[in-house]
Amino acid sequence: MTRLSDGMSYTEYMNLYTVSYNYCTSSRMNTAGINETMGIGGSGRSGANLMGADLYKHLHTYFVKHLETVRAAAEDLSDEPLLNYYTKEWDRYTTGASYVNRLFTYLNRHWVKREKDEGRKNIYVVYILALVQWKDHFYRHIQNKHKLTSAVLKLIEKQRNGETIESDLVKKVIDSFVALGLDEADTNRQNLEVYREAFEKPFLAATEVFYKAESEQYIGDNSVTEYMKKAETRLAEEENRIDMYLHASTRKSLVAKCEEVLVKNHSPLMQEEFQRLLDQEQEADLQRMYLLLSRIPNGLDPLRERFELHVKKAGLESVEKTAGAEESTDPKAYVDSLLSVHKKNAALVDKAFRGDSGFVASLDKACREFVNRNKACPSASRSPELLAKYADGLLRKSNKTSEEADLEQALADTMRVFKYIEDKDVFQKFYSRMLARRLINESSASDDAEASMITKLKDACGYEYTSKLQRMFQDIALCKDLNDQFKDKSQDSELADKSSAPRPSCTQLRIQR
Repeated sequence: MTRLSDGMSYTEYMNLYTVSYNYCTSSRMNTAGINETMGIGGSGRSGANLMGADLYKHLHTYFVKHLETVRAAAEDLSDEPLLNYYTKEWDRYTTGASYVNRLFTYLNRHWVKREKDEGRKNIYVVYILALVQWKDHFYRHIQNKHKLTSAVLKLIEKQRNGETIESDLVKKVIDSFVALGLDEADTNRQNLEVYREAFEKPFLAATEVFYKAESEQYIGDNSVTEYMKKAETRLAEEENRIDMYLHASTRKSLVAKCEEVLVKNHSPLMQEEFQRLLDQEQEADLQRMYLLLSRIPNGLDPLRERFELHVKKAGLESVEKTAGAEESTDPKAYVDSLLSVHKKNAALVDKAFRGDSGFVASLDKACREFVNRNKACPSASRSPELLAKYADGLLRKSNKTSEEADLEQALADTMRVFKYIEDKDVFQKFYSRMLARRLINESSASDDAEASMITKLKDACGYEYTSKLQRMFQDIALCKDLNDQFKDKSQDSELADKSSAPRPSCTQLRIQR
Protein backbone atom coordinates (compact mmCIF):
# COMPACT_ATOMS: atom_id res chain seq x y z
CA MET A 1 0.00 0.00 0.00
CA THR A 2 2.87 2.39 0.73
CA ARG A 3 5.55 1.23 -1.76
CA LEU A 4 3.63 0.86 -5.00
CA SER A 5 6.29 2.73 -6.95
CA ASP A 6 8.83 0.01 -6.12
CA GLY A 7 6.84 -2.53 -8.12
CA MET A 8 6.94 -6.31 -7.75
CA SER A 9 8.60 -9.03 -9.78
CA TYR A 10 6.68 -12.09 -10.92
CA THR A 11 8.75 -14.27 -8.57
CA GLU A 12 7.90 -12.09 -5.56
CA TYR A 13 4.24 -12.10 -6.55
CA MET A 14 4.14 -15.91 -6.78
CA ASN A 15 5.97 -16.29 -3.45
CA LEU A 16 3.41 -14.08 -1.69
CA TYR A 17 0.51 -15.84 -3.42
CA THR A 18 1.94 -19.22 -2.29
CA VAL A 19 2.25 -17.98 1.31
CA SER A 20 -1.37 -16.87 1.24
CA TYR A 21 -2.48 -20.19 -0.24
CA ASN A 22 -0.50 -22.26 2.30
CA TYR A 23 -1.84 -20.21 5.19
CA CYS A 24 -5.44 -20.63 4.02
CA THR A 25 -5.08 -24.39 3.64
CA SER A 26 -3.23 -24.91 6.92
CA SER A 27 -5.17 -26.72 9.69
CA ARG A 28 -2.79 -25.95 12.58
CA MET A 29 -4.17 -23.27 14.86
CA ASN A 30 -6.07 -22.65 18.08
CA THR A 31 -9.68 -22.87 16.94
CA ALA A 32 -11.11 -21.56 20.18
CA GLY A 33 -9.26 -18.25 19.90
CA ILE A 34 -10.35 -17.65 16.32
CA ASN A 35 -13.94 -18.63 17.09
CA GLU A 36 -14.01 -16.02 19.79
CA THR A 37 -12.38 -13.39 17.55
CA MET A 38 -14.81 -13.90 14.65
CA GLY A 39 -17.84 -14.38 16.88
CA ILE A 40 -18.76 -17.88 15.62
CA GLY A 41 -19.46 -21.24 17.17
CA GLY A 42 -16.88 -23.99 17.01
CA SER A 43 -18.99 -26.81 15.63
CA GLY A 44 -18.47 -27.68 11.99
CA ARG A 45 -15.46 -25.37 11.61
CA SER A 46 -12.34 -26.98 10.15
CA GLY A 47 -8.84 -25.74 10.83
CA ALA A 48 -8.42 -24.53 7.22
CA ASN A 49 -11.67 -22.61 7.48
CA LEU A 50 -10.52 -20.91 10.65
CA MET A 51 -7.13 -20.09 9.12
CA GLY A 52 -9.03 -18.23 6.39
CA ALA A 53 -10.92 -16.31 9.06
CA ASP A 54 -7.69 -15.42 10.81
CA LEU A 55 -6.13 -14.15 7.58
CA TYR A 56 -9.26 -12.09 6.80
CA LYS A 57 -9.06 -10.56 10.29
CA HIS A 58 -5.42 -9.57 9.78
CA LEU A 59 -6.23 -7.95 6.44
CA HIS A 60 -9.03 -5.97 8.07
CA THR A 61 -6.66 -4.77 10.79
CA TYR A 62 -4.00 -3.84 8.23
CA PHE A 63 -6.40 -1.64 6.22
CA VAL A 64 -7.64 0.12 9.35
CA LYS A 65 -4.14 0.92 10.65
CA HIS A 66 -3.04 2.17 7.23
CA LEU A 67 -6.08 4.48 6.98
CA GLU A 68 -5.46 5.90 10.45
CA THR A 69 -2.12 7.16 9.15
CA VAL A 70 -3.72 8.54 5.99
CA ARG A 71 -6.45 10.27 8.01
CA ALA A 72 -4.00 11.93 10.38
CA ALA A 73 -2.23 13.67 7.49
CA ALA A 74 -5.54 15.13 6.26
CA GLU A 75 -6.60 16.71 9.55
CA ASP A 76 -5.53 20.27 8.76
CA LEU A 77 -6.24 20.26 5.02
CA SER A 78 -9.19 21.95 3.27
CA ASP A 79 -10.35 23.10 -0.14
CA GLU A 80 -8.05 22.35 -3.06
CA PRO A 81 -5.10 20.98 -0.98
CA LEU A 82 -7.55 18.52 0.58
CA LEU A 83 -8.76 17.43 -2.86
CA ASN A 84 -5.19 16.94 -4.07
CA TYR A 85 -4.37 14.83 -1.03
CA TYR A 86 -7.62 12.85 -1.18
CA THR A 87 -7.32 11.97 -4.88
CA LYS A 88 -3.65 11.08 -4.54
CA GLU A 89 -4.33 8.73 -1.61
CA TRP A 90 -7.46 7.31 -3.29
CA ASP A 91 -5.48 6.39 -6.41
CA ARG A 92 -2.72 4.79 -4.37
CA TYR A 93 -5.11 2.98 -2.03
CA THR A 94 -7.37 1.51 -4.73
CA THR A 95 -4.37 0.45 -6.82
CA GLY A 96 -2.80 -1.24 -3.80
CA ALA A 97 -6.12 -2.84 -2.87
CA SER A 98 -6.43 -4.36 -6.36
CA TYR A 99 -2.93 -5.90 -5.99
CA VAL A 100 -3.75 -7.27 -2.53
CA ASN A 101 -7.03 -8.62 -3.88
CA ARG A 102 -5.14 -10.66 -6.50
CA LEU A 103 -2.68 -11.98 -3.93
CA PHE A 104 -5.58 -13.30 -1.86
CA THR A 105 -7.53 -14.78 -4.74
CA TYR A 106 -7.67 -18.16 -3.01
CA LEU A 107 -9.16 -16.55 0.09
CA ASN A 108 -11.83 -14.87 -2.06
CA ARG A 109 -12.71 -18.03 -3.99
CA HIS A 110 -13.04 -20.34 -1.03
CA TRP A 111 -13.33 -18.83 2.43
CA VAL A 112 -15.12 -15.60 1.49
CA LYS A 113 -17.44 -17.40 -0.94
CA ARG A 114 -18.30 -20.04 1.68
CA GLU A 115 -19.04 -17.44 4.33
CA LYS A 116 -21.28 -15.45 1.98
CA ASP A 117 -23.08 -18.62 0.83
CA GLU A 118 -23.84 -19.40 4.48
CA GLY A 119 -25.43 -15.96 4.84
CA ARG A 120 -22.78 -14.28 6.98
CA LYS A 121 -23.07 -10.48 6.93
CA ASN A 122 -20.24 -7.98 6.49
CA ILE A 123 -17.99 -10.43 4.67
CA TYR A 124 -16.58 -9.14 1.38
CA VAL A 125 -13.96 -10.02 -1.21
CA VAL A 126 -10.68 -8.36 -0.31
CA TYR A 127 -11.02 -5.38 -2.69
CA ILE A 128 -14.52 -4.53 -1.43
CA LEU A 129 -13.27 -4.98 2.14
CA ALA A 130 -10.66 -2.31 1.39
CA LEU A 131 -13.33 0.10 0.09
CA VAL A 132 -15.53 -0.50 3.14
CA GLN A 133 -12.62 0.41 5.43
CA TRP A 134 -11.85 3.54 3.40
CA LYS A 135 -15.47 4.60 3.73
CA ASP A 136 -15.65 3.89 7.48
CA HIS A 137 -12.22 5.05 8.62
CA PHE A 138 -11.27 7.87 6.25
CA TYR A 139 -14.09 9.18 4.10
CA ARG A 140 -16.64 9.58 6.90
CA HIS A 141 -14.09 11.33 9.08
CA ILE A 142 -13.15 14.07 6.61
CA GLN A 143 -16.72 14.32 5.27
CA ASN A 144 -18.10 14.77 8.79
CA LYS A 145 -18.31 18.56 8.33
CA HIS A 146 -18.80 18.33 4.54
CA LYS A 147 -15.20 19.40 4.00
CA LEU A 148 -14.82 17.24 0.90
CA THR A 149 -18.11 18.26 -0.70
CA SER A 150 -17.47 21.92 0.08
CA ALA A 151 -14.04 21.75 -1.57
CA VAL A 152 -15.52 20.18 -4.73
CA LEU A 153 -18.33 22.74 -4.94
CA LYS A 154 -15.88 25.65 -4.57
CA LEU A 155 -13.83 24.30 -7.44
CA ILE A 156 -16.92 23.95 -9.65
CA GLU A 157 -17.98 27.51 -8.81
CA LYS A 158 -14.54 28.74 -9.85
CA GLN A 159 -14.99 27.04 -13.19
CA ARG A 160 -18.44 28.62 -13.62
CA ASN A 161 -16.84 31.99 -13.00
CA GLY A 162 -14.43 31.45 -15.86
CA GLU A 163 -11.37 30.24 -13.94
CA THR A 164 -9.35 27.27 -15.11
CA ILE A 165 -9.45 24.31 -12.73
CA GLU A 166 -8.12 20.77 -12.60
CA SER A 167 -11.22 18.90 -13.72
CA ASP A 168 -9.51 15.60 -12.94
CA LEU A 169 -9.60 16.46 -9.23
CA VAL A 170 -13.37 16.83 -9.32
CA LYS A 171 -13.83 13.72 -11.45
CA LYS A 172 -11.71 11.51 -9.18
CA VAL A 173 -13.52 12.62 -6.04
CA ILE A 174 -16.91 12.08 -7.66
CA ASP A 175 -15.84 8.69 -8.98
CA SER A 176 -14.82 7.75 -5.43
CA PHE A 177 -18.31 8.71 -4.18
CA VAL A 178 -19.79 6.38 -6.78
CA ALA A 179 -17.39 3.56 -5.91
CA LEU A 180 -18.17 3.87 -2.18
CA GLY A 181 -21.87 3.25 -2.80
CA LEU A 182 -21.78 -0.41 -1.84
CA ASP A 183 -24.91 -2.54 -1.97
CA GLU A 184 -24.80 -4.87 1.02
CA ALA A 185 -27.06 -7.41 -0.67
CA ASP A 186 -25.09 -7.46 -3.92
CA THR A 187 -21.67 -5.82 -3.99
CA ASN A 188 -21.56 -6.13 -7.78
CA ARG A 189 -24.56 -3.84 -8.14
CA GLN A 190 -24.00 -0.08 -8.23
CA ASN A 191 -25.51 1.93 -5.41
CA LEU A 192 -25.48 5.72 -5.78
CA GLU A 193 -26.58 6.55 -2.24
CA VAL A 194 -23.19 8.02 -1.22
CA TYR A 195 -22.92 10.01 -4.47
CA ARG A 196 -26.40 11.47 -4.13
CA GLU A 197 -26.15 12.35 -0.44
CA ALA A 198 -22.56 13.60 -0.43
CA PHE A 199 -22.55 15.39 -3.77
CA GLU A 200 -25.65 15.50 -5.98
CA LYS A 201 -28.07 17.11 -3.51
CA PRO A 202 -25.70 19.90 -2.33
CA PHE A 203 -24.49 20.37 -5.93
CA LEU A 204 -28.02 20.97 -7.25
CA ALA A 205 -28.76 23.34 -4.38
CA ALA A 206 -25.55 25.30 -5.08
CA THR A 207 -26.39 25.36 -8.80
CA GLU A 208 -29.79 26.93 -8.10
CA VAL A 209 -28.29 29.61 -5.83
CA PHE A 210 -25.53 30.45 -8.30
CA TYR A 211 -27.68 30.76 -11.42
CA LYS A 212 -30.53 32.52 -9.65
CA ALA A 213 -28.20 35.32 -8.55
CA GLU A 214 -26.37 35.50 -11.88
CA SER A 215 -29.46 35.45 -14.09
CA GLU A 216 -31.28 38.14 -12.13
CA GLN A 217 -28.26 40.43 -12.26
CA TYR A 218 -27.54 39.77 -15.93
CA ILE A 219 -31.07 40.31 -17.20
CA GLY A 220 -31.24 43.50 -15.16
CA ASP A 221 -28.11 44.89 -16.80
CA ASN A 222 -28.64 43.61 -20.36
CA SER A 223 -31.33 43.21 -23.02
CA VAL A 224 -33.52 40.12 -23.23
CA THR A 225 -31.79 38.99 -26.43
CA GLU A 226 -28.38 39.21 -24.73
CA TYR A 227 -29.74 37.29 -21.76
CA MET A 228 -30.98 34.53 -24.06
CA LYS A 229 -27.47 34.16 -25.47
CA LYS A 230 -26.12 33.94 -21.93
CA ALA A 231 -28.71 31.35 -20.90
CA GLU A 232 -28.00 29.30 -24.03
CA THR A 233 -24.28 29.33 -23.24
CA ARG A 234 -24.83 28.36 -19.61
CA LEU A 235 -27.08 25.45 -20.51
CA ALA A 236 -24.47 24.16 -22.96
CA GLU A 237 -21.77 24.48 -20.28
CA GLU A 238 -23.78 22.42 -17.81
CA GLU A 239 -24.42 19.72 -20.43
CA ASN A 240 -20.67 19.64 -21.04
CA ARG A 241 -20.00 19.51 -17.29
CA ILE A 242 -21.99 16.29 -17.06
CA ASP A 243 -19.79 14.70 -19.70
CA MET A 244 -16.60 15.99 -18.07
CA TYR A 245 -16.94 14.74 -14.51
CA LEU A 246 -20.50 14.15 -13.25
CA HIS A 247 -22.27 10.83 -13.09
CA ALA A 248 -24.68 10.32 -16.00
CA SER A 249 -27.64 9.91 -13.62
CA THR A 250 -27.33 13.60 -12.67
CA ARG A 251 -28.08 14.80 -16.22
CA LYS A 252 -31.85 14.86 -15.91
CA SER A 253 -32.00 16.62 -12.55
CA LEU A 254 -29.24 19.13 -13.40
CA VAL A 255 -30.76 20.09 -16.75
CA ALA A 256 -34.20 20.42 -15.15
CA LYS A 257 -32.81 22.68 -12.41
CA CYS A 258 -30.99 24.90 -14.91
CA GLU A 259 -34.05 25.13 -17.15
CA GLU A 260 -36.16 26.17 -14.18
CA VAL A 261 -33.77 28.89 -13.00
CA LEU A 262 -32.49 30.18 -16.34
CA VAL A 263 -35.58 29.80 -18.53
CA LYS A 264 -38.81 29.28 -16.59
CA ASN A 265 -38.15 32.03 -14.05
CA HIS A 266 -37.57 34.57 -16.86
CA SER A 267 -40.01 33.20 -19.45
CA PRO A 268 -42.52 36.10 -19.10
CA LEU A 269 -39.85 38.61 -20.16
CA MET A 270 -38.83 36.46 -23.12
CA GLN A 271 -42.43 35.99 -24.20
CA GLU A 272 -43.00 39.76 -24.09
CA GLU A 273 -39.98 40.26 -26.33
CA PHE A 274 -41.34 37.85 -28.94
CA GLN A 275 -43.48 40.41 -30.77
CA ARG A 276 -40.60 42.85 -31.22
CA LEU A 277 -38.43 40.09 -32.68
CA LEU A 278 -41.23 39.14 -35.09
CA ASP A 279 -41.71 42.73 -36.22
CA GLN A 280 -37.98 43.18 -36.77
CA GLU A 281 -37.60 39.75 -38.40
CA GLN A 282 -34.72 38.72 -36.12
CA GLU A 283 -34.69 35.09 -37.14
CA ALA A 284 -31.62 34.03 -35.12
CA ASP A 285 -33.05 35.45 -31.89
CA LEU A 286 -36.45 33.93 -32.62
CA GLN A 287 -34.84 30.53 -33.04
CA ARG A 288 -32.89 30.99 -29.80
CA MET A 289 -36.08 31.93 -27.95
CA TYR A 290 -37.91 28.96 -29.41
CA LEU A 291 -35.18 26.53 -28.34
CA LEU A 292 -35.09 27.96 -24.81
CA LEU A 293 -38.83 28.10 -24.20
CA SER A 294 -39.38 24.66 -25.74
CA ARG A 295 -37.49 23.30 -22.73
CA ILE A 296 -40.24 24.22 -20.24
CA PRO A 297 -43.88 23.04 -20.04
CA ASN A 298 -46.27 25.34 -21.96
CA GLY A 299 -43.43 27.75 -22.66
CA LEU A 300 -44.34 28.05 -26.35
CA ASP A 301 -48.12 28.49 -26.02
CA PRO A 302 -48.06 32.31 -25.69
CA LEU A 303 -45.65 32.50 -28.65
CA ARG A 304 -47.95 30.45 -30.86
CA GLU A 305 -50.91 32.66 -30.02
CA ARG A 306 -48.97 35.84 -30.80
CA PHE A 307 -47.58 34.34 -33.98
CA GLU A 308 -51.10 33.55 -35.17
CA LEU A 309 -52.24 37.15 -34.56
CA HIS A 310 -49.09 38.47 -36.25
CA VAL A 311 -49.63 36.41 -39.42
CA LYS A 312 -53.32 37.30 -39.57
CA LYS A 313 -52.55 41.00 -39.26
CA ALA A 314 -49.81 40.78 -41.92
CA GLY A 315 -52.19 38.97 -44.30
CA LEU A 316 -54.99 41.49 -43.90
CA GLU A 317 -52.60 44.40 -44.44
CA SER A 318 -51.10 42.76 -47.53
CA VAL A 319 -54.54 42.23 -49.11
CA GLU A 320 -55.63 45.74 -48.21
CA LYS A 321 -52.80 47.18 -50.31
CA THR A 322 -54.00 45.36 -53.44
CA ALA A 323 -57.78 45.47 -52.92
CA GLY A 324 -59.80 47.68 -55.25
CA ALA A 325 -63.55 48.01 -55.66
CA GLU A 326 -65.46 44.71 -55.35
CA GLU A 327 -65.29 43.90 -59.05
CA SER A 328 -61.95 45.53 -59.84
CA THR A 329 -59.61 43.52 -57.66
CA ASP A 330 -56.89 41.97 -59.82
CA PRO A 331 -56.91 38.18 -59.18
CA LYS A 332 -53.15 37.88 -59.71
CA ALA A 333 -52.30 40.73 -57.36
CA TYR A 334 -54.75 39.34 -54.81
CA VAL A 335 -53.35 35.81 -54.82
CA ASP A 336 -49.77 37.07 -54.90
CA SER A 337 -50.46 39.12 -51.77
CA LEU A 338 -51.77 36.01 -50.00
CA LEU A 339 -48.84 33.90 -51.13
CA SER A 340 -46.20 36.43 -50.10
CA VAL A 341 -47.42 36.42 -46.49
CA HIS A 342 -47.77 32.64 -46.36
CA LYS A 343 -44.36 31.90 -47.92
CA LYS A 344 -42.56 34.36 -45.67
CA ASN A 345 -44.06 32.98 -42.46
CA ALA A 346 -43.87 29.34 -43.56
CA ALA A 347 -40.11 29.83 -44.08
CA LEU A 348 -39.91 31.37 -40.60
CA VAL A 349 -41.68 28.35 -39.10
CA ASP A 350 -39.29 25.96 -40.87
CA LYS A 351 -36.11 27.78 -39.89
CA ALA A 352 -36.69 29.59 -36.61
CA PHE A 353 -39.27 27.21 -35.12
CA ARG A 354 -37.88 23.97 -36.56
CA GLY A 355 -41.17 23.08 -38.28
CA ASP A 356 -42.88 22.87 -34.90
CA SER A 357 -46.40 21.42 -35.34
CA GLY A 358 -47.89 24.01 -32.98
CA PHE A 359 -46.54 26.91 -35.05
CA VAL A 360 -47.65 25.18 -38.27
CA ALA A 361 -51.17 24.99 -36.81
CA SER A 362 -51.04 28.68 -35.85
CA LEU A 363 -49.92 29.59 -39.38
CA ASP A 364 -52.73 27.54 -40.94
CA LYS A 365 -55.34 29.06 -38.66
CA ALA A 366 -54.20 32.61 -39.41
CA CYS A 367 -54.05 31.99 -43.17
CA ARG A 368 -57.50 30.44 -43.19
CA GLU A 369 -58.78 33.58 -41.51
CA PHE A 370 -57.27 36.23 -43.78
CA VAL A 371 -57.76 34.20 -47.00
CA ASN A 372 -61.52 34.00 -46.48
CA ARG A 373 -62.25 37.27 -44.65
CA ASN A 374 -60.45 40.37 -45.87
CA LYS A 375 -61.10 43.76 -47.43
CA ALA A 376 -61.15 42.37 -50.99
CA CYS A 377 -63.78 39.77 -50.09
CA PRO A 378 -66.99 41.26 -48.70
CA SER A 379 -68.70 37.88 -49.20
CA ALA A 380 -67.57 34.31 -48.55
CA SER A 381 -67.73 33.47 -52.27
CA ARG A 382 -65.38 36.23 -53.39
CA SER A 383 -62.05 34.64 -52.40
CA PRO A 384 -62.70 31.30 -54.17
CA GLU A 385 -63.87 33.24 -57.26
CA LEU A 386 -60.66 35.29 -57.37
CA LEU A 387 -58.55 32.17 -56.91
CA ALA A 388 -60.42 30.45 -59.78
CA LYS A 389 -59.78 33.48 -62.01
CA TYR A 390 -56.11 33.39 -61.00
CA ALA A 391 -55.91 29.72 -62.03
CA ASP A 392 -57.74 30.53 -65.27
CA GLY A 393 -55.13 33.16 -66.08
CA LEU A 394 -52.33 30.66 -65.51
CA LEU A 395 -53.85 28.01 -67.73
CA ARG A 396 -54.61 30.24 -70.72
CA LYS A 397 -52.37 30.55 -73.76
CA SER A 398 -52.03 34.24 -73.04
CA ASN A 399 -50.21 33.45 -69.78
CA LYS A 400 -46.66 34.81 -69.75
CA THR A 401 -45.45 31.89 -67.62
CA SER A 402 -44.35 29.85 -70.58
CA GLU A 403 -41.79 27.58 -68.95
CA GLU A 404 -43.33 24.28 -67.90
CA ALA A 405 -41.50 24.22 -64.55
CA ASP A 406 -42.62 27.78 -63.74
CA LEU A 407 -46.21 26.95 -64.62
CA GLU A 408 -46.13 23.83 -62.45
CA GLN A 409 -44.82 25.88 -59.52
CA ALA A 410 -47.54 28.48 -60.06
CA LEU A 411 -50.17 25.73 -59.98
CA ALA A 412 -48.64 24.39 -56.75
CA ASP A 413 -48.89 27.90 -55.28
CA THR A 414 -52.53 28.01 -56.33
CA MET A 415 -53.15 24.83 -54.38
CA ARG A 416 -51.37 26.34 -51.40
CA VAL A 417 -54.03 29.05 -51.25
CA PHE A 418 -56.80 26.57 -52.18
CA LYS A 419 -55.95 24.62 -49.01
CA TYR A 420 -57.28 27.53 -46.92
CA ILE A 421 -60.44 28.21 -48.96
CA GLU A 422 -63.43 27.35 -46.80
CA ASP A 423 -66.11 27.17 -49.51
CA LYS A 424 -64.41 24.88 -52.00
CA ASP A 425 -67.70 24.20 -53.82
CA VAL A 426 -67.79 27.85 -54.94
CA PHE A 427 -64.27 27.47 -56.33
CA GLN A 428 -65.37 24.34 -58.18
CA LYS A 429 -68.33 26.17 -59.74
CA PHE A 430 -66.21 29.03 -61.08
CA TYR A 431 -63.31 26.79 -62.08
CA SER A 432 -65.57 24.42 -64.08
CA ARG A 433 -67.09 27.33 -66.02
CA MET A 434 -63.67 28.72 -66.90
CA LEU A 435 -62.36 25.28 -67.80
CA ALA A 436 -65.30 24.80 -70.17
CA ARG A 437 -64.52 28.12 -71.91
CA ARG A 438 -60.87 27.24 -72.30
CA LEU A 439 -61.65 23.84 -73.71
CA ILE A 440 -64.33 25.04 -76.13
CA ASN A 441 -62.30 28.02 -77.30
CA GLU A 442 -59.12 25.93 -77.40
CA SER A 443 -57.36 28.59 -75.34
CA SER A 444 -55.63 26.24 -72.82
CA ALA A 445 -51.89 26.66 -72.45
CA SER A 446 -51.48 22.87 -72.57
CA ASP A 447 -53.44 19.71 -71.94
CA ASP A 448 -50.73 18.53 -69.56
CA ALA A 449 -51.15 21.62 -67.38
CA GLU A 450 -54.93 21.16 -67.30
CA ALA A 451 -54.54 17.51 -66.34
CA SER A 452 -51.97 18.41 -63.66
CA MET A 453 -54.34 20.92 -62.05
CA ILE A 454 -57.24 18.45 -62.03
CA THR A 455 -54.97 15.82 -60.43
CA LYS A 456 -53.94 18.29 -57.72
CA LEU A 457 -57.58 19.08 -56.96
CA LYS A 458 -58.41 15.37 -56.83
CA ASP A 459 -55.54 14.74 -54.38
CA ALA A 460 -56.79 17.55 -52.18
CA CYS A 461 -60.57 16.88 -52.28
CA GLY A 462 -61.11 13.40 -53.63
CA TYR A 463 -62.46 11.84 -56.80
CA GLU A 464 -66.04 13.10 -56.46
CA TYR A 465 -64.90 16.71 -56.33
CA THR A 466 -63.17 16.50 -59.72
CA SER A 467 -65.32 13.93 -61.51
CA LYS A 468 -67.23 16.65 -63.44
CA LEU A 469 -63.99 18.38 -64.43
CA GLN A 470 -62.46 15.11 -65.58
CA ARG A 471 -65.52 14.27 -67.67
CA MET A 472 -65.39 17.67 -69.35
CA PHE A 473 -61.72 17.21 -70.13
CA GLN A 474 -62.33 13.67 -71.42
CA ASP A 475 -65.33 14.78 -73.54
CA ILE A 476 -63.29 17.47 -75.23
CA ALA A 477 -60.49 14.99 -75.87
CA LEU A 478 -63.01 12.53 -77.35
CA CYS A 479 -64.52 15.32 -79.46
CA LYS A 480 -61.08 16.20 -80.81
CA ASP A 481 -60.45 12.58 -81.70
CA LEU A 482 -63.80 12.31 -83.51
CA ASN A 483 -63.19 15.55 -85.40
CA ASP A 484 -59.74 14.36 -86.40
CA GLN A 485 -61.16 11.02 -87.56
CA PHE A 486 -63.92 12.80 -89.51
CA LYS A 487 -61.44 15.09 -91.19
CA ASP A 488 -59.22 12.16 -92.11
CA LYS A 489 -62.15 10.25 -93.63
CA SER A 490 -63.40 13.36 -95.47
CA GLN A 491 -59.97 13.88 -97.02
CA ASP A 492 -59.82 10.25 -98.07
CA SER A 493 -63.30 10.52 -99.71
CA GLU A 494 -62.36 13.65 -101.64
CA LEU A 495 -59.23 11.98 -102.98
CA ALA A 496 -61.23 8.92 -104.07
CA ASP A 497 -63.85 11.02 -105.88
CA LYS A 498 -61.18 12.90 -107.76
CA SER A 499 -59.41 9.76 -108.87
CA SER A 500 -62.63 8.09 -110.19
CA ALA A 501 -63.97 11.11 -112.20
CA PRO A 502 -63.84 10.71 -116.17
CA ARG A 503 -61.08 12.50 -118.01
CA PRO A 504 -62.24 15.21 -120.42
CA SER A 505 -61.82 14.38 -124.16
CA CYS A 506 -59.83 16.47 -126.52
CA THR A 507 -63.08 17.79 -127.98
CA GLN A 508 -64.26 18.84 -124.56
CA LEU A 509 -60.99 20.55 -123.98
CA ARG A 510 -61.34 22.44 -127.19
CA ILE A 511 -64.92 23.39 -126.36
CA GLN A 512 -63.83 24.58 -123.00
CA ARG A 513 -61.27 26.75 -124.70
